[in-house]
Amino acid sequence: MKKNKILYTINYDKIVNFKERITRFTVRFEFKDSENEKYSGEDFAHLHDTGRLTELLIDGAELLIKKANNENRKTKWDIIAVKIHGEVILINTAFHRYITEAIFHDNEISPFGEPSYIKPEIKHNNSKLDFYLETEKEKIYIEVKGCTLVNGKIAQFPGSPSIRALKHLRELMELKKEGFRTAVFILIFRKSEIFAPEHIIDREFSETFYEAIENGVEIYPMLLEYREDGNVYFVKKIGIMEKRF
Repeated sequence: MKKNKILYTINYDKIVNFKERITRFTVRFEFKDSENEKYSGEDFAHLHDTGRLTELLIDGAELLIKKANNENRKTKWDIIAVKIHGEVILINTAFHRYITEAIFHDNEISPFGEPSYIKPEIKHNNSKLDFYLETEKEKIYIEVKGCTLVNGKIAQFPGSPSIRALKHLRELMELKKEGFRTAVFILIFRKSEIFAPEHIIDREFSETFYEAIENGVEIYPMLLEYREDGNVYFVKKIGIMEKRF
């Protein structure tokens, strides 16, 4: 497989200085170009990521932002990524769907083969899973999780307790019992060598994560990289750490 394969392109307009996370979805930033009156001083941007991101949104961080399409919106900018310690990290979860669909259509990366049918946001019981996919031979339910938390060289999820993620694992186990193929894609956007659930932050999710593997739910941690050229690159699939708690 060709290394650093381009999966998807996400353009941005400006690189600005992070100042403060005001609310869960709003960030204050400062333009770098003080000589341009149109883009000077401070403004606000929408953050499409509900995670804590406390290790990323810190003093000295830069934001890659894009002008919002809706001129009437309260925040005129969307955050695409954060740049910190020389690493550019995608923190806009709205793009996870499109990146995953690109993986589905790449037979070198996808574990499923050529899809004949893809339906996003499929309801099952009381949950909404990210994808239902059909191939010539199989029917597959897939959930997608974005990962931006790294401890040492270990990529970890979740960054905060997640009842929703726990519920999805349980739904996938039930679907597996019903005869479907089930999987979780973990899209990792920071440099790392192995994946493990964050059991200190969310013990119940972590316990269920390994239970899901034992019950046949497939887990695919995928190391990706977003760069300043606006492209998302597939780097490699990484392994899962054995349970140590």
